[in-house]
Amino acid sequence: MATTLLACALILASVAIVSWTAGAIYYDLFHGSVNGTFAAIAWTVAWLVAFALWRPLWAPFCLLVVVSAAIVLWWRTLRPSQNRRWDPYFSQTARIFLNGDTLTFDGLRSSDYRALGDGSPRFETRTCSLSKLGGVDVLILTWGSSLMSHPMFVFDFGAEGRICISIEVRYREGQPFSFVRSLYRQQELMYVVSDERDAILRRTKFLSGHDLYLYRLRVDDIASRQFFLEYATSVNSLANEPRWYHGLTTNCTTSIYAQGRGHMRWDWRMLFNGSLDRLLYDRGLLDQRLPFADLKKLSWINDIANEAPQEGFGDFLRERLPGYALAHTTAPTAEKVEHS
Repeated sequence: MATTLLACALILASVAIVSWTAGAIYYDLFHGSVNGTFAAIAWTVAWLVAFALWRPLWAPFCLLVVVSAAIVLWWRTLRPSQNRRWDPYFSQTARIFLNGDTLTFDGLRSSDYRALGDGSPRFETRTCSLSKLGGVDVLILTWGSSLMSHPMFVFDFGAEGRICISIEVRYREGQPFSFVRSLYRQQELMYVVSDERDAILRRTKFLSGHDLYLYRLRVDDIASRQFFLEYATSVNSLANEPRWYHGLTTNCTTSIYAQGRGHMRWDWRMLFNGSLDRLLYDRGLLDQRLPFADLKKLSWINDIANEAPQEGFGDFLRERLPGYALAHTTAPTAEKVEHS
């Protein structure tokens, strides 16, 4: 019995090691090319033959561990970069500067999205006052899977506008998202700092098959400021030193936990984050006057966003959503300087 269990454990471990290293060969050594396909297949077949013909089982397993360790050592030498052929919408990294009470957002994305796949990338510099930060909203994006969602946070500076920060893959030109690819060193991490309208219309107009929900977070001014400053620190840190995106360990939700772990309690829904809005509701951070199912249904904003005027866009949304007691505000007066 013990021998059988040991053999099963060796086989399962071998399958995991061979599968991961085959992916590293395909993605990181041959960059997803046809040659990479042949190399990954040859690697896998070679080990299938070795385990089929070589006895005892621990002998090929030990060789696999040694060879794979060498691959891992090489793999760890790969470094992320700021200099690649980026998708135009991800071409500029943001920085946030604080001088007294004045926040300056450099590289803030404020693109125009007209219809599915039709948009114009644009970046600008914008200033706001930290003292005007009056609240935080969360955007939850889903695209069909009950296991995954994408959270983005909107910081409300009142009459000076709303700024969204989203932790994402920094897409290279012509490179779509792939969860399997994200497990290797093929995609850099990015904190996208954008105008709220950019963040929303990119999902409701420009991309297909996405559902977007907007919720008001029930947090006080101190917590809002602390949360924003954690984000600002991470934005600047990443602009100075690039990091790899990883679909499990360094993604849109685990990065939020990492930057605020001193005051966030871990929950499995932070890893498999399809129920992240339910987690926020269960912790009392969303409007409690409605059952969660009703709140979520009423917080879907795709149609509202697509009908909203450019002037007063954010107020138009919130006047139609639960959880908001919105005061009438004037149009944003933040200074804007466009740059390419």
